[in-house]
Amino acid sequence: MVKALDTQHPEPELSWIIPMYRTTAHLAELLSRISQAAASMGVTHEIVLVDDACPDGSGVLAGQLIVDFPVARVLRLPHNHGQDGALRAGLRVCLGQWAVLIDADLQDPPEAVAELWSARAPGIDAVLAKRTGRYTSATRHMTSWLYRRLASLVSGLPQGACLFALIHRRLIDHIAATKRDRISILAAIAGARGTCAIAPITRSTRPSGSSAYSTSRRVDKALHSLWQMFLSRRLSIPL
Repeated sequence: MVKALDTQHPEPELSWIIPMYRTTAHLAELLSRISQAAASMGVTHEIVLVDDACPDGSGVLAGQLIVDFPVARVLRLPHNHGQDGALRAGLRVCLGQWAVLIDADLQDPPEAVAELWSARAPGIDAVLAKRTGRYTSATRHMTSWLYRRLASLVSGLPQGACLFALIHRRLIDHIAATKRDRISILAAIAGARGTCAIAPITRSTRPSGSSAYSTSRRVDKALHSLWQMFLSRRLSIPL
């Protein structure tokens, strides 16, 4: 169920698209910091919280919290779609001229969206974050670097590009129209062949809990993403 958008701002400048999976510990702080960040940026905005069939009650808690945030709404998915699928579901219902894709675990600080926002320019379709800092183990840091290096070579996206991203309505509509059940958002961005900028962002360590991605799931996601990048960018096969 999707809560109706604040009718005073039916077409906001910015939509925050946030997949939720095992994120109850961070939701209250996340919503507060998003509201403060949007106010400091001076933008009209909406918040689309996507409950990806979360087993820890994130969707229920979000439904309670948004009473205090009239620009927020909750999209509940009937079954788990994974991070990229949940993001696409959010993009399919968002109304903003721009959308920011951001995790709910506070490792990508909502305040850093101002850096992505300021990097916009005429003709830019996406501003992709390049995460910096020591926010994970050395092993995960190295494997993430390797994946992003390969992704840049295959996709043509800026080196270091990740799913913390600001995308224009042109790309929002392109991603929303993809048909594959399992989608790689970065591959869809690459396949659109738009103009991308990159902005360095300092990522924080996880405040609590652990990633929902095991090593095997990370490898599977990386390989699937690289394959879709090859299909969409190198072979021009629609996703």
